[in-house]
Amino acid sequence: MQVQRSLSDKIFLVLKGIAMGLANKIPGVSGGVVAFVAGFYEEFIYSFKRINKTAFKFLIAGRFKSLYRYI
Repeated sequence: MQVQRSLSDKIFLVLKGIAMGLANKIPGVSGGVVAFVAGFYEEFIYSFKRINKTAFKFLIAGRFKSLYRYI
C-alpha cells in the first residue's frame, strides 16, 4: 500500500485528519465515519498495523525518517 503523494496530496490528507479529529468533538459523530467518508479509513487502519517492534526500534534509535517510511 505504498503510495507516492505530491505535496498538495499530503496537505489535503492532513486536513482530512484534522476534520476527523474535529468530528470526535461533536457529540454523535465518529471520527471513523469521517475517515470512511473521506476515503482514507483503510490506509489509517493499515498504518496502525505497521506500529510494531520494528517501528519502536526506529523510534528509540532516533531514525525518524526510517520510521516515517516504515509506517
